[in-house]
Amino acid sequence: MRPANVLEVNEFLVFDFVRAQAETTRPEIARELGLSAASVSRIVGRLLKDDLVSVADGSRTTPGRPPSRIRFNHHSGAILAIDLGGTKCHCALADMNGDVLAEDIQPTVGAGSPYATLIACIEVLQAEAAKRGLPIVAAAVGVPAVLDPETGRATRAPNVHWEDFDLAGRLTDHLDVPFTIENDVNLAALAQAWRGAGRNVRDFVTISIGTGIGAGVVADGRLLKGRHNSAGEIGLFILTRDQFEGSSKGGIGGFEQLASGPAIARQAEAALAGGVHATSTLRRGAVTSEAVFEAAHQGDPVATAVIDELVDNLALAIIAVVGMLDPERIILDGAVGRSLEPYLDRIAKRLDRHLPAVPELCVSRLGPNATVVGAIAAAVHLTRRRSQPSSLLGAITVEGSL
Repeated sequence: MRPANVLEVNEFLVFDFVRAQAETTRPEIARELGLSAASVSRIVGRLLKDDLVSVADGSRTTPGRPPSRIRFNHHSGAILAIDLGGTKCHCALADMNGDVLAEDIQPTVGAGSPYATLIACIEVLQAEAAKRGLPIVAAAVGVPAVLDPETGRATRAPNVHWEDFDLAGRLTDHLDVPFTIENDVNLAALAQAWRGAGRNVRDFVTISIGTGIGAGVVADGRLLKGRHNSAGEIGLFILTRDQFEGSSKGGIGGFEQLASGPAIARQAEAALAGGVHATSTLRRGAVTSEAVFEAAHQGDPVATAVIDELVDNLALAIIAVVGMLDPERIILDGAVGRSLEPYLDRIAKRLDRHLPAVPELCVSRLGPNATVVGAIAAAVHLTRRRSQPSSLLGAITVEGSL
């Protein structure tokens, strides 16, 4: 390796070590990374000049001058993290440590279209960053779409009505920093690996059930993408023979037709229209998936029947996922997925009848923010890759990147 490359690698390693430790000393850096004291001092000097770290006097524990403390400057820049969903767009401004500084939430079509709302959210937080005197250095955008691996264009995005949509090309007019675009559930899986139920778990699947359905698959510590970036599109699962008669190409998939939030509401509405259960507390024209779960908790006959069918359909889908991937843990996310916590034992019993090994089932504890948290992680990782030498690129896993 040429001397210049050695210097480049060492600078990245020192910066990354300080960031991971939050606070350290020059001797600790030298000892842990196997570098000379002179090399560490030169590198720390450059990081100080770039305002990426700061120095504070150390405390005296032994005779002599105490070593100064090197601190990661998480206010050296800011990142944008965006979750564009089927019902709302959630945008966050975070520091380099991943801590949220400001947020903006707007209805997905609040500005007239999903893309216009996305830009409106970005502009709100760009103004917030400017007010704080923080330069935005990277951004990550989560979208309910498949990103074409050849063109980067958004496809299969019925919940935001995109097909072959040049999102990356359009965003260059509004973002003058490096940015990445990723499927929203893949970012949710990254969030679980970073700060959620997937932490320190090498094989897990995040299944998000909300306006749509998708999965983020982590196998052996790596996020699986597939040849067409479509790995995890379990909303496409066909669960009944009748579903073969239609076509979901470019639209709502078979599993999504049965178990998404809108599907739950439609099923309850259909039962009410049949007039079989006049005692139901649900009222036609005002049914939501949230209302169905609440009514089921109270023993409502219509809601109970709908949730029973949901549990069966989800168990069918999980059996297919486990048969293919054999994950250690399955994390349910999305508004519907998180609402299924009281039913986890029932789902597990259904799985146990058909699977040799039932994975651990749990719900996400990140609330509705998983995709935003994952976008923060992706944007922080993007800033690291910018400073990361080429000899280290390509060795990043989900665990290593967070």
